[in-house]
Amino acid sequence: MLSSVQEKAMCNLCHGGKVVYHRVYSGEMLCRKCFVETFEKRVAKTIGRYGLLKRDDRIAVAVSGGKDSLSLLHVLKKIEKNFPQATLFAVTVDEGIPGYRDEALQYVEEVVQRLGVPLVKTSFEEAFGVPLNKIIESPSFKASGLAACSVCGPLRRRALNIAAKNAKATVIATAHTLDDIVQTYLLKAFRGELGSSDVGLRSEGPVIPRVAPFRLTPEREVVFYAYVVGLPFQTQVCPNASNTMRSPIRKFLTEFEEKHPGSLFAALKSFEKTSRTTEKNLNICVKCGEPTSRRTCRVCELLEMVTDTYHA
Repeated sequence: MLSSVQEKAMCNLCHGGKVVYHRVYSGEMLCRKCFVETFEKRVAKTIGRYGLLKRDDRIAVAVSGGKDSLSLLHVLKKIEKNFPQATLFAVTVDEGIPGYRDEALQYVEEVVQRLGVPLVKTSFEEAFGVPLNKIIESPSFKASGLAACSVCGPLRRRALNIAAKNAKATVIATAHTLDDIVQTYLLKAFRGELGSSDVGLRSEGPVIPRVAPFRLTPEREVVFYAYVVGLPFQTQVCPNASNTMRSPIRKFLTEFEEKHPGSLFAALKSFEKTSRTTEKNLNICVKCGEPTSRRTCRVCELLEMVTDTYHA
């Protein structure tokens, strides 16, 4: 929110536009035009700084229908115009959450048509033969003590990989923001995995690399960007999201950043110093043949647990 004084102020950059956004950590007071331009320039600089994308990449953008992923698609479509050798398409995964995902997919359809971006659709039903709602209803899942996100996350990533691979993508772009990246590093620290790999940075190997062009972009700026450029997006929260390990970390970081603006940038810089840049040693899953750090990948373990009950 802007104060009454800020609402009457002029943009720090162009000195002519009415202020619509206060970037607290930098002190910038920005008009709509300058906010959009600086937002998009930061994404382009992030891509260049970390070497996230190549000039001739075939980029699969993971879209869910939320503000982050649709904003990412919008920005990358603009950037891609300057790189004629690159191609861009969207990929969406229908996990099988009745009501919730149906609404989100409507927004995806609307935005890809507006931008003229091809859309590749897949689902848990198509990739694994069982939707998420059937998984979390199974007795085995209920007895496991796992949260729905613990199953949905690995399966969603695998379904996305399969769809991207079939569409001959060379890289997958995800809409993880600065907030998400720092949350993930903290989760790794609490699990004793900090330093095992970088988060959202490109690494070559047997798996299609995943990159996060919003790595240096706070989530609140993504929300505002979606609003000012007129993107429709789903605001309903996933009904399975309340019991995740990430929730209390998200709450803490949000409150800390409110009190101490710029803390997320400082935390990311510190985490980057401790992350290892070497490739993880990967094996091949004995069941599905996909790369994994173990003998049997987590996806196959989860599917074996659920499928036995589902088909019983």
